[in-house]
Amino acid sequence: MTDTWNVFTYGSLMFPVVWNRVVQGRYRSSEGTIHGFQRLQIRGEKYPALIVNPNAASLIGRVYFDVSARDIARLDHFETSDYARVSIAVAAEGVALAAEAYLTLKPETLEPLEWRAEEFERVGLESFLATYAATNAPPL
Repeated sequence: MTDTWNVFTYGSLMFPVVWNRVVQGRYRSSEGTIHGFQRLQIRGEKYPALIVNPNAASLIGRVYFDVSARDIARLDHFETSDYARVSIAVAAEGVALAAEAYLTLKPETLEPLEWRAEEFERVGLESFLATYAATNAPPL
């Protein structure tokens, strides 16, 4: 049994301002790539969800290394019951490794549109911090 986990992020948690609002520890991170998953826009929201799609193109996100059990619990709280934490394969820093990722449990809420990090940063991040992040960030 492990005391720490790697975490693959693909949406709002890729942004340090969001990640640091949720977790309390400081973690090394790196770009990571996954295969067999798709990141889609949620209808009416600025943040994405991840689904299994064996035909999807490779997806780039951010991997945080050796995240503590306490911060995993904080991430679980933040992601709410709309997501399930699963272990997936990630390529990062030239090696394959296991990482936790959050898959949507509500695929019916998704639009057939790829989510774009650049657009989120430009037009959605500020409102996300004031709404979803403010509501779902775990208490200190």
